[in-house]
Amino acid sequence: MIKPLTSLRFFFAFMIFVHHMTFLAKSKSPNLRWIHEFILKEGYIGVSFFFILSGFILAYNYRDSIINKKTSKSNFYIARIARIYPLHLLTLLIAVPITLQNVNFEISLWLKQLLFNATLTQSFIPIKKIYFSFNSPSWSISTELFFYLMFPLIILLISRIKNLNYSKVLLIPFLLLVPILMLITPPDYYKNLFYVNPFFRIFDFIVGIVLFELYLKIKNRERVINYNVLEFSSLLLLVIFFIFHRELPLVVRYSVYYWLPMSFLILVFSFQKGVLSKLLSNNTLILLGEISFGFYMFHQLVLKYFLQYNKSHFHIANEYYIISIILIISLLISYISLIWFENTVNKYLKRVLIKKPKD
Repeated sequence: MIKPLTSLRFFFAFMIFVHHMTFLAKSKSPNLRWIHEFILKEGYIGVSFFFILSGFILAYNYRDSIINKKTSKSNFYIARIARIYPLHLLTLLIAVPITLQNVNFEISLWLKQLLFNATLTQSFIPIKKIYFSFNSPSWSISTELFFYLMFPLIILLISRIKNLNYSKVLLIPFLLLVPILMLITPPDYYKNLFYVNPFFRIFDFIVGIVLFELYLKIKNRERVINYNVLEFSSLLLLVIFFIFHRELPLVVRYSVYYWLPMSFLILVFSFQKGVLSKLLSNNTLILLGEISFGFYMFHQLVLKYFLQYNKSHFHIANEYYIISIILIISLLISYISLIWFENTVNKYLKRVLIKKPKD
């Protein structure tokens, strides 16, 4: 475990949480409306962080074992699916009652939504009513599953062309291809493709894998590095990019714009040597990082159910109270899920399904 990166997971999951507080757009408070419009709406950038981090962490944990064939592809796939699918299925079932209220006469659409969600293929369908259906954050889990399927192939490909200066062969074309495609794609398809679709978001994932190769090169060289300066600089760089985000089109900000600050942040904190890394290695922050997956998967459901019951039963008008209640409930459910569901089911599935090497 890289402790600072684990802790950072929660902060970026929290950014996605506040991004989904869309009811603030109609707030009676001008201050809250301004905060929502200029700060909270940009919280979706947490997805870019998770996609890049996923590539980095998978390479960190599996790169050598896959190259040396110590971990089979089937065992890798089982381990990853056992990590994400049980919680996805649970949240999908929890989402069913609230979606049934809106079915009306579109039962065929509802069944299609259910099918694509159950098979974790919704992000491949460039239709908003499909990829954002049921528990909407799960679209990224669908995209993540595609990353898992491609990971062994990408790792083996990179290892084979290493002597051909792979950084130029792979990274530069990838950095250029997405912006070029953005220029020639009609605006109506921007979100469907550049924010959701796995074939485009895999570039974020590959950036993370290549970033790990850079990490290894730096780590294996003895040199004096001021990690305190680097850690503060990485945060400052992300803040600067965030401040000026409205100067660029939204489609660029879906991924490309944040590649540099996100990558720099992940790379710097992966060394765990600065004062900020020590702060992020606090046990409480690590725990928050560990429940971040559950927090990400549950918070939208908590939001929808609470707003519905608040309207009919509670009648809480104070928006600060509403946000606090949703946050606290989401955190509690995520903690309970981690301890009593995610860890238990994950261990069971891996114990039953993963084949142990023969002596």
